[in-house]
Amino acid sequence: MMRKLFAVPVTLFSFAMLACGASPAPEQQTPAPTQQEQGLNAVGQGCSADTQCATGLCWTEADSYPLYNPYWIRADQCTEECGGEGDNAYCQQLAAEFNAPYPNQARCIPARGVYDNYPYDDTFYVCDLIPAGLGKIHWVE
Repeated sequence: MMRKLFAVPVTLFSFAMLACGASPAPEQQTPAPTQQEQGLNAVGQGCSADTQCATGLCWTEADSYPLYNPYWIRADQCTEECGGEGDNAYCQQLAAEFNAPYPNQARCIPARGVYDNYPYDDTFYVCDLIPAGLGKIHWVE
């Protein structure tokens, strides 16, 4: 009974404060995360682990040997899966969306065990965006 009587005066007091021109306490807002805090690489950017990519897939040339020979090239990129060999149109569209200089050169290639946390050496198909001008490539000397 005592609690109910106490709640009414507090409510009336709050209403009276607002009616007299007092402004309510500002709401706490969480600031939007900065680009540094978001920190995930977009399609076509370099990477070394799946967790660095917004797509959750980091491709390196070693995943696609012998198409890419890790002894003569070092390459990496955040990418996406594609439908299979010959599904180049999807990869070319993806490359164009990310402003690749040569989007028509993107291709869908087989990759082995491309996911970091995948326990088997299965074949997946991923968009190879290196020929389209995205990702990073370093020639081995």
